[in-house]
Amino acid sequence: MRPFLFGLALVALLVTGMMLSPSVYAADPTPEDKAKAAEFYKEGRALFDKELYSAAIENFKKAHALVPHEANLYNIARAYEKLGDAENCVTGYQAYVDFYKRRNNGQDPKDAIDVRASIQKCQLLQRPKVTINSDPPDAKVYIDDKSKLLGQTPYETTLDPGKYKVYLVLDGFVPFEETLEVRAGEPVNLRFKLEKFQRVGTVRVKSNVRGASLFLDGRNIGLTPYRDPITVDEGAHQISVKKDNYTDFGKEVQVTVNEQTEVTAELYLRDSPATWKAYVGWPTAIVGALGIGFGVFAGTEADKHFKGTPDFDSWSTLQKVGYGAGGGLLGVGILLIILDATDTSLVDSKDELDPYAQVDEVPRVTLVPTVSAPERGSGVMFGADIRF
Repeated sequence: MRPFLFGLALVALLVTGMMLSPSVYAADPTPEDKAKAAEFYKEGRALFDKELYSAAIENFKKAHALVPHEANLYNIARAYEKLGDAENCVTGYQAYVDFYKRRNNGQDPKDAIDVRASIQKCQLLQRPKVTINSDPPDAKVYIDDKSKLLGQTPYETTLDPGKYKVYLVLDGFVPFEETLEVRAGEPVNLRFKLEKFQRVGTVRVKSNVRGASLFLDGRNIGLTPYRDPITVDEGAHQISVKKDNYTDFGKEVQVTVNEQTEVTAELYLRDSPATWKAYVGWPTAIVGALGIGFGVFAGTEADKHFKGTPDFDSWSTLQKVGYGAGGGLLGVGILLIILDATDTSLVDSKDELDPYAQVDEVPRVTLVPTVSAPERGSGVMFGADIRF
C-alpha cells in the first residue's frame, strides 16, 4: 500500500468517526482529536509532496499521537528513507509492521514484501556499528587523525562504509596501527592484542673454557663459547657459568636499555695438577739441601782433620760453597714449590679458550720484535715475527 492510499484511508477514518478497536487504544479519541489528527496528516502529506520531509515527519507524529494509525508510521518511515536517515528508516518501518500485526492478529501488512525491501535498502545505507576492544583495555583510540582522541577501549562508534586507519596507544605498550574496512550493513567487532613495549639491552658472555654451561637467571642458555648476544629486559640479571671439575662463576649484571653488557666468566680447575714449577722446584730444593749438607760435612772435616794444615783453607772453601750454593738452590726450590701450590688459575689445555676472540670474533695478532746479526761485520737486522 502506498502513502497516498494510506492517506485516503486515514482521512476517511477520521472524517467518518470510525471507532477503533478498544484493544488498540487505552481510550477512544474524541471527535476533536480526530479532526486535529486529520489536519496534521493532510499537512504532513502536503509537506511530503514538497519534499519537506523533516516537517512532514513532525506532522505525522502529531497525527499519530492523537489517533494512532499504521499510515502515520508508514509515512514517517518513508520520510526518513527520503532523508537518508538509515537508522530511523529501519526503526520506522519495523514500527509500522509491528503496529499492523498488533491490530490484525499477527498478520503481515499486504505490502510486507515492499517494506522488507525498504528495510534492507536502509540497512545498506546505515552506518555500521564499530566496536574496538584491546587487551589490555584503556588504550587511547584514534581513527585516521592521530591528533584527535576519540576515547578509550572498549570503544563504540558508527562509521560510514570505507577504509580507516585505527591507532591504539597505551603507556608501556607498542603503539598499534591497523587498517579497518567497514562494509555497509555489517557491524564490526574488533579486538586487538597489544604487545608490551620491551625496554631491552643485550648481554655477551665470554669464558676462558669451552663446554661450560651458561645460565641466565637460572635458565640454561647453552654452552661456551657462546658468541651470540643475549637480549634481556632492562634491570638486574644473574649470570652463571659452570663446568665439572672447575670452579663456578656467578655475577649479577645491570642491563641498560639499548646497551650491551659484557661479562668475562673465568673458571679454573678445582684440583690443580702439578706444573713445571713443582717438577723443577722439588729437585732443586733437594740438591740445595744436599749442598748444605755437604757444606756441613766439609766444615766438620776441616775442623776435625785439617785444622792447622795447608788443606784447611780448601775444605773451608768447600764448606762455603756448599752453604752458599745449597742455600740458594734450596731457596729457589722452595719458592717454586710455594708458587706451584698457590697457582690456582689453571685450565686444562683441551678446554682453554681465548676470551678476546669470543667477543670480537677476530683472530688475535701477536707481534714479536726480532734482532739478528747474519754475518760478522754486516750490521744488525731488525724484524718482527707476526703470529695469528
